[in-house]
Amino acid sequence: MKRPSYPIRLFIIGLILCVPTIGATHFGAIYLGRENGILLGFCVGIPSVSFACWKLFIDNWREEDDE
Repeated sequence: MKRPSYPIRLFIIGLILCVPTIGATHFGAIYLGRENGILLGFCVGIPSVSFACWKLFIDNWREEDDE
């Protein structure tokens, strides 16, 4: 499978890091209270960061295209 271009890869990594974490924190704070919302944001953020690091380092998404 061909990997996306470098700017698209960075955009995908940004989405993986920001959208689930901020969304979980926001909706958790609304429905569960401020402290529990922040806790939920941390619990969602840890797997998001782990997946983003896996894509960057294991799948070698850090390197720019030399084509």
